[in-house]
Amino acid sequence: MMLDNFERLILKFLQQNGRASTQELSDAVGLSPSPCWRRMKKLEDEGYITRYAAIVDGKKLGLHALAYVHVSLMDHSETSIDLFHSFIETAEEVIECASITGEFDFVLKVAATDPEDLERFIMKRINRLGVVRTTTTNFILRQSKVAGALPVAL
Repeated sequence: MMLDNFERLILKFLQQNGRASTQELSDAVGLSPSPCWRRMKKLEDEGYITRYAAIVDGKKLGLHALAYVHVSLMDHSETSIDLFHSFIETAEEVIECASITGEFDFVLKVAATDPEDLERFIMKRINRLGVVRTTTTNFILRQSKVAGALPVAL
């Protein structure tokens, strides 16, 4: 599906305000409510919009330790990779996971209450999977930008 400018504007606006009413969205992009709603529904049906979520302040929840954990698996067998992916899908502490090139296989963004909590997560959960060769952790000292929104060219 090729996106037109209205659809791109809808995507840009919804990334900033996912709770916008159809009227607010239609006013922002310059369409009447019915066509705007149909385009938004089409973007959902086509998979451009995968879900709606609230952005929560982790510090207010007591999550004061954020880190990037680089993970190298012992091997790249289907069993090892499936086990690791299953773990990642259920571990609430892992807020992002990406397979990467280079020295490590994956990089995880992990949220914990404090450094000790992060250590427990790595030592007692990740390392005990039985498929992890090594991990390296980089604490996030300060986040300069947390956008979440993807660039949408107009």
